[in-house]
Amino acid sequence: MNRRASLPHNKVALDLSFKGAWESWPYRSKFPQVARDLANGTDGIVAMTWADKDKQTAGVLYWKVHGSSLQIATRDPDWAPDNPEDLAYAAKRIGDEVPLEGWRKLAKEFIDRFER
Repeated sequence: MNRRASLPHNKVALDLSFKGAWESWPYRSKFPQVARDLANGTDGIVAMTWADKDKQTAGVLYWKVHGSSLQIATRDPDWAPDNPEDLAYAAKRIGDEVPLEGWRKLAKEFIDRFER
C-alpha cells in the first residue's frame, strides 16, 4: 500500500521504527499480545515478524528475512499488491477491527521512521 515490498535488514533501525510507529498507532489496543511482548522486552522486529510462513495464521502476508533485506511475502500465490480487492482481503483476514487505511497508516509511519 505504500509502494514498498522490502527494507534493508538493519535490526536496530527496524526495532526502533516499529516500536515508534506502534506506540503512535490508534489501533494498537486491538492487539494486546504485541503490546505485552514489547513491554516485556521483545525486539520490535521479532514482534513484527512473528507470523512467519511456517505458522498457520489467518494472515495473507508476513515478513521474512531474505539475505540482507526484510521482505513482505504472501501465502497466496494469486495475491497482487496493486489489486484493491486483495488488499481489502488481506486486511480482513487479520481482523475486522482495523480498516485498510489503518494498516496503511501504520506501515507509512513505520517506513517514514525507518527512512529518517
